[in-house]
Amino acid sequence: MGVVSAAVLLGGLVGCSQETPGRPVVEATSTTDAPATGGSGESGSPSTTSPDSGGGSLASLDPCEMLTDSQKSELGVTGQAEPDETTSAKYCKWRVDANPAVPGGYQLALAVFPELGLDRVNAVGEKTPVPVGSRRAIQSLRAGGGVCAISIEVTATSRVDVQASGGDGKALCPAALDAAKVVEPELP
Repeated sequence: MGVVSAAVLLGGLVGCSQETPGRPVVEATSTTDAPATGGSGESGSPSTTSPDSGGGSLASLDPCEMLTDSQKSELGVTGQAEPDETTSAKYCKWRVDANPAVPGGYQLALAVFPELGLDRVNAVGEKTPVPVGSRRAIQSLRAGGGVCAISIEVTATSRVDVQASGGDGKALCPAALDAAKVVEPELP
């Protein structure tokens, strides 16, 4: 079990760019029943949800195609999409330079979790409910506080995370929330 978890976690880290500060925190599943207490992995029992019962509509969703060119421009995306995946998620990341609220820029990532709901978010500290359209969503810090994530519920057992990384995660939360509000209407 430990080797599999390490491989899943390492697989999520290997695809990250060395040129862009920060990285998306794509969580891995584990088989412990302990509640989430921090770090970047998932805890709790592995999901037994079949794709048709919760995440079916998300299983085919490509995070790199979720944003239109107009939306990318609105969010200040300057880099090319960098897709990757783990056993629990598909994700895509972009460089954002054109945001005056975040000098030096940051990395924006969208992660699609077809079989992990909001109850499986693992955070550093508190999980705060935030308004994102008509959906339930929570804001959390990850990766030692260097990543702000807005997790948007699609079903009780599926979600999409919008993450901003590249410095002080708490300072990146407004940018992550702005991006989540752009992404939310595009979700099934």
